[in-house]
Amino acid sequence: MPANVFPQRPTSVRPPASSKWLPRAAMLALLGLGTPAAAQQPEAPPQENVQQNVPPPVLPPMPERRVFFTTLNVIRYNPLGLESQNRLVYQKRLFDSPSLLLRDTYASAAASLKVSPAFFKLGPVVELQPLAVFNLRAGYEYVQYFGTFGSVQSYPDSFQNYADDVRDVTKDAAYGTSGHHFFLEPMLQAKVKSVALRTKLAIEYWNVDLHDGGPRSTFYEPTLDTLVPGKGWVLANDTDLLWLAGKWTLGARFSAVWPRYNDNANAVEPLPGQRLPTNKHMRVGPLVAYAFDTHPGGVMTKPTVLLIAGWYLNHENRTSAMPYLLGGFSFSTELLSGG
Repeated sequence: MPANVFPQRPTSVRPPASSKWLPRAAMLALLGLGTPAAAQQPEAPPQENVQQNVPPPVLPPMPERRVFFTTLNVIRYNPLGLESQNRLVYQKRLFDSPSLLLRDTYASAAASLKVSPAFFKLGPVVELQPLAVFNLRAGYEYVQYFGTFGSVQSYPDSFQNYADDVRDVTKDAAYGTSGHHFFLEPMLQAKVKSVALRTKLAIEYWNVDLHDGGPRSTFYEPTLDTLVPGKGWVLANDTDLLWLAGKWTLGARFSAVWPRYNDNANAVEPLPGQRLPTNKHMRVGPLVAYAFDTHPGGVMTKPTVLLIAGWYLNHENRTSAMPYLLGGFSFSTELLSGG
């Protein structure tokens, strides 16, 4: 997915006494370590001041089905951008289980609309979470670029200078066009006490009608901040390490984008002392979010403000000390919940 999507906080529930090892096992599995040792650890003997006959807490049941609206509105700098991401979601619970691995499981279908001054993207999204530690999202977007704010600008191949100042000079050459965007996003996630880790891979295919319509044609896509093949693939990753402290979420995010081209590097000679660009980029930096209300219900459920900063580890045009900055505001509205 694009790197500007705010990660939802993993569900936080208190497990029954008989399932205390599950969060540890889930985290160890995510890190590629074996879980039997953790699972076979004996329970600590009860303390003398603990009442032996107190039953374990009963977790509230997950809703059988939900219909809700969710929105994330962001402003971005380096690159500059403004975008509103909205989804209307129908969600169905998969399992009625108190287990931490099976309790927060669901399948959902949604209508998605993303709008900015330069484009809109509209289409369906389906999502499956068969285990609390694994989520899979897939979708399609019809994309319409307006030709405003220098977008879209296209090129005959990927060996082009697409820096902000260069695109500003050639913005009169921008034009409106449309296309199709398909994506598949597998994600792993786990939480141990107040620490959460999640990593999402986005596998994207783009098919956009470009004036430079050859097999090697590219265009600048502002959300991905790179040259995207007119017909081809892009890989992206967001990895978050988070500390959940009540209404506060603090952590760090690593983001990366890798466009995949059909270019033949041997067909282009780089300038003396230079190399051919790959147009990939990576950045890392802090993430801070604050939720004003953690209780469900009302028109605005859990309104949250968000700030992400990221320093580029590598980028063809953004290797200075100036960071990537994103500020956002999100909330959801529960429309139907029952079962």
